Amino acid sequence: MQTLSEHSGRRHITVASVTLWALGWMAGVALAIGLSRPWALALGSYRTGIITLAMFAAAALYSLRKRRLGISVRMLRAAAHLPRHLASLADVMDRLETWRLLHITLGVLAILPLCWHLQAGGAASTVELLLESVVILLLASGFAGTLIQDFLPHRMRVVPNFEVRLQEVEEGLHAVYVEAEEAILGHSEPLVQAYLRNIRPLMLSNLPWRTLLWATLTRKDPALRACRFARRAAAALSSDADTYQILIGLAEHKVRLEHNGFNLRLSVGWLRVHIALAIVTFVLIVFHVVGALYFNGL
Repeated sequence: MQTLSEHSGRRHITVASVTLWALGWMAGVALAIGLSRPWALALGSYRTGIITLAMFAAAALYSLRKRRLGISVRMLRAAAHLPRHLASLADVMDRLETWRLLHITLGVLAILPLCWHLQAGGAASTVELLLESVVILLLASGFAGTLIQDFLPHRMRVVPNFEVRLQEVEEGLHAVYVEAEEAILGHSEPLVQAYLRNIRPLMLSNLPWRTLLWATLTRKDPALRACRFARRAAAALSSDADTYQILIGLAEHKVRLEHNGFNLRLSVGWLRVHIALAIVTFVLIVFHVVGALYFNGL
C-alpha cells in the first residue's frame, strides 16, 4: 500500500491513504460516542446543535475553496511576507489535498456532536427524522466519494490508452464504429453476416452499469467477456479470419472506451449526489432550527 509520494516537489496523498484516514477518525468517533453520553446530557440540545451546525458549516468551506481561487491567491500573497518556515506551512495549508483532509475530518467529527444532540433531545419530529436520514445519506455519499477518489484514478491508469475527458470518449466511440463499418466493405457475405450478427450489436448497445461497475471494482477487462461469443465465430471464417479479428479488436476497443466513460461519469456523479444532499441537509437544518426556536419560545 502506498502512503505518500513526492511529485513535482510536493507531497501528494495516494491510493487508500485518505480512506484509511477517514476510517481511523470513524473508529475514534465510534469509541467517543460510547464514552461521552454524560457530556451530551450536560451540554444540552442547544449547545450540541450549535457545535454540530458549526462543524458542518466549516466542512462546507472546502467547496468554497475549490471554486474561489482568490482565497488561495490572497493566502499566498500574505504568506510571502512571513518567515520561511511559516510560509512553507501556509503553502501546505493552502493545498486542496489539505482542505480535502480537513473537510473529511470535520465531516466525520461532526457525527459526535450530532449524536450528542440526538441523545439530549426529546422525541424526534417528522422533520427531525427526515433530517437524520438525509445526514446519514450525506455522510455515506461522502465516504463513497472518498473511496472513489482514492481508488478510481488508479483503476483507470492500469487501462492502456484511457481518455481523461468524456468528449474524447464520445469521439472515440464514433470513430471506432465508423472504422468497423468501413472495414467490412468489399468483403464476403459470410463475413458481413458474422459482423452484423456478432460485432455490430456490441457497437450499438451499451453494457449494463452493474457490469461496468463490477469490472472497475475487480480490475477486470469487460471487453474480454463481452466479446467472447463474437470471438467463437472466427473459426467459421477461414478466408476472412484476419479481417474478423480486426473487427473483434475494434469491438473490444469500443467496450473499453465505454468502460472508460463510465468511470469518468462515476468520478463526478457521486459529487452531484453529495452536493444535492448537502443542500437538502442545510435546508432541513434551517427548518429544524426555526421550528425549535419558535416552539420553545412559545
